[in-house]
Amino acid sequence: MVWSTSGLAAINVDRTRIIMDSKQKSLSVVLTNENKRTPYLAQSWVEDDKGKRTDLLLALPPLQRIDPGKKSQVRILQAPGGGTKSLPQDRESLFWFNVREIPPEVSSDENVLQLAMQSQLKLFYRPASVRKADGDTPETRLVVTRDDGHAVLKNPTPYYITVAWLGPDRKYLLRGFNEPSMVAPFSSLILKAELPVSLRSLSVGYIDDYGGLRINTYRCDTTHCVL
Repeated sequence: MVWSTSGLAAINVDRTRIIMDSKQKSLSVVLTNENKRTPYLAQSWVEDDKGKRTDLLLALPPLQRIDPGKKSQVRILQAPGGGTKSLPQDRESLFWFNVREIPPEVSSDENVLQLAMQSQLKLFYRPASVRKADGDTPETRLVVTRDDGHAVLKNPTPYYITVAWLGPDRKYLLRGFNEPSMVAPFSSLILKAELPVSLRSLSVGYIDDYGGLRINTYRCDTTHCVL
């Protein structure tokens, strides 16, 4: 049985998202076996934005044992041959880094339900042409408009933007906004969230490169909301 809830997993990753600069040949991710009594195997791999295994970015080792309470590393590297050069160079590309824990086998006479937990992290490949400068916050260029009473997120930037908060203030969410929404570069996304015409202030929260939530207050008129 596979259950994709990292908070319940024995094998945990040291971050919630991964940014890979095109000039990085590889980067390391730390895995920790939070179980203090049982060793686990950790299986790691990378998928493209459609959920298919890719050979552009590799996760090594693909399978390893992590002893109770111990840490280990997985290297994510660009595959030899320059395959990542085929990716768009004017925007980020989305991948998924996966870690599946494999518990030790139990004897056949034990009545135990084992869960193979799996963690999945967004992995953004960032070309040199769109590298961010220190303090740069392109996410604040996101615009929110209305379409038949619903909120529309318009992303004019070359970066993926994940909006995790959308509400009239920092206490209440818009009706229909139930989970974070990710907008691809240079694209728009229509949400189920209702955006009342009478609203004059909108709190918009995005996830930054380090996994933190940043909330800004947008000004709204009858057609759109901007920072």
